[in-house]
Amino acid sequence: MTRASVWNLAEMKTGILNRQRVLKAAVQARQMLGLGPRVRSLYRAPLDLLFPPECVSCGSQMVTISGNYTAERLLCTECVEQLALFTGAMCSRCGAPLPDGAAPGDKDCYRCRGHKLWFDEAVAAGEYTDRLRELVLRMKPKTGDRVSLALGELLWHHCQERLRRLEADVVAPVPMHWRRRFAHGTNSAAVLAEVLARRLELPMAAGLLRRRRHTPPQFTLTPPQRWTNVRRVFAVARGHRLRKARVVLVDDILTSGATCSEAARALKQAGAERVTVVVVARALAH
Repeated sequence: MTRASVWNLAEMKTGILNRQRVLKAAVQARQMLGLGPRVRSLYRAPLDLLFPPECVSCGSQMVTISGNYTAERLLCTECVEQLALFTGAMCSRCGAPLPDGAAPGDKDCYRCRGHKLWFDEAVAAGEYTDRLRELVLRMKPKTGDRVSLALGELLWHHCQERLRRLEADVVAPVPMHWRRRFAHGTNSAAVLAEVLARRLELPMAAGLLRRRRHTPPQFTLTPPQRWTNVRRVFAVARGHRLRKARVVLVDDILTSGATCSEAARALKQAGAERVTVVVVARALAH
């Protein structure tokens, strides 16, 4: 599957919902025109004076000096330091941290050993706990898109080396059923996918996957029930060809892996060669 054909098949989501997205779009346009960072800062300064940027976590106003803030980053340095971000060796299969002394990419992980997972690799920025858990939960309602943008940028900045090495063809979010989407007013996974697609310069296929039926929320179920709950719930939408495609599948949290595994199953059965799950947070207690 060629990169060009992926662009033709992908659905490009372009809605801009708030001032931060307008600013981000302007910065991206200036980058495309070849303007250097010094020139871009001159354009951005008046906007920052009129609309002082605020940290999405603590609400404090952020200064634009010493690299502590950029138009792409909406979290202050102090709040980032409070997040439980992963720094050591990670299981390349399920994205969980490995014990001290383990080699990076080591797949001998007790959390996923013996489990059938349809995705090939998982990348997570940090642990679903404390301040990061609070921010992930704030992404859920329709007012949470700015938080989703901030966490999408955090995910990119923290994991960009691994993400670049994927050499992916397309980015797709785990879809919500239309009933839940209507109730929430947004899909945080889709906003995260937008950020990563832009950063990786890849097409964003918002409608690549669809949910066949409405299911109870996974967090209300036991681990065994979660696998049954989402079994065969996803399908690739008509009109998409995935022969030998390398897909980045984006969601907010990876817990048991059941949801992402079933989504990856649908992608693999439709012809995808490789599926990498990318999430903001990895839950370690479930």
